[in-house]
Amino acid sequence: MTNPTNNPALSRVTAADILKVIPITRKTLWLWQKKYNFFPDPIKEAHPGGKGIVGYYPAWVKERCKRVYELQKSGYTIAMIKDILKKETEEKSSRKILVVDDEKKFTSLVQKFLEKDGYLVEVAGNGLDAGLKAADFLPSIMLLDINLPGLNGLEVCSNLKNNPKTAFMTIIVISASTEYSEQQVQEAGGDLFIRKPVDLTDLLEKCNAILDENTANP
Repeated sequence: MTNPTNNPALSRVTAADILKVIPITRKTLWLWQKKYNFFPDPIKEAHPGGKGIVGYYPAWVKERCKRVYELQKSGYTIAMIKDILKKETEEKSSRKILVVDDEKKFTSLVQKFLEKDGYLVEVAGNGLDAGLKAADFLPSIMLLDINLPGLNGLEVCSNLKNNPKTAFMTIIVISASTEYSEQQVQEAGGDLFIRKPVDLTDLLEKCNAILDENTANP
């Protein structure tokens, strides 16, 4: 998984970086990326030296490729590797985020953005579903809208914080409404209050900082 850093060059890798440490071809890397979905597509940018376009992967992709290569050498099939990687991610990942919002475009955008940085993301569209998924998925962080169908987001927040099984999670309350104050969010048990529109880069930095603190203070 990625280690947050203030230097973007250290938090991402190119195909050339990956092929330096793993004896595979670019075609194999492309197959893993496109056909087997072991990691996201690279983000393409202009070469810093002006030499065309370069594709950048999150840094954790290099470790993922090492793991896939090791499993293939051991004789595992692609289907088996998919299952192994999924179980390993779910079992050891503290990088779980539940995004709760009834705006599907927003949840889809946030999910794709966070997954590119190695997060395991689930979504919910209403208060009841949020509570059920939180208890089952057990995310480290929840991004919770206030104005939800059914249970209000602040009610969801209060219920989760009063449940020993889910009280540990950090809840970032998000809303475009001026009807709610930071004090109301804190009283409901929210750990942080962000108003829409959301700056996704800033949101990612906040999530990384939360996980860093959780790791330092288990």
